[in-house]
Amino acid sequence: MKSKILILTLLFAALVSFPRLSIPAEKATQEDAVRMVEMAGKMIEEMGDAALAQISDPSGRCFDCEKNLYVFVYSDDVVLLADPFRQNLVGVSFSRHPEDYGEESASVTVANRIVEKAVHDGSGWMDYPDEIPGTFQISTKHTYEKLFRHAGKNYIVCCGVW
Repeated sequence: MKSKILILTLLFAALVSFPRLSIPAEKATQEDAVRMVEMAGKMIEEMGDAALAQISDPSGRCFDCEKNLYVFVYSDDVVLLADPFRQNLVGVSFSRHPEDYGEESASVTVANRIVEKAVHDGSGWMDYPDEIPGTFQISTKHTYEKLFRHAGKNYIVCCGVW
């Protein structure tokens, strides 16, 4: 009985602490990810850096908590410019060698590969292991990335589905 109460208490605490994260009611599709990238990319093409705050807003159009779908943006030198889910990493450079980051090396390698692919090909899809928000489960994330430009600056806009 005590263990059931403890489990329920922990579950309630997690839901209170992370109210924007949930198990998706409806699974996101590749088309949803492309649509989110195009929407955010259009904002960037029109507004430049001013769009980044809107993209990072967890209550904005670039974060769909029902589908665990969110846009994130890198610069071409692999600095995270916008992310409504990982706001604490906005402004962090992932451009160093992965071995410099210890446990974070997988994220560094993925970020470098995403940016390299978008800069080289213009757009594309990449698969890599990632945690599904709100579940603590690792699964393959299928991420669409596309290069957008504003005032001579490159932005790699991404959105992934599990």
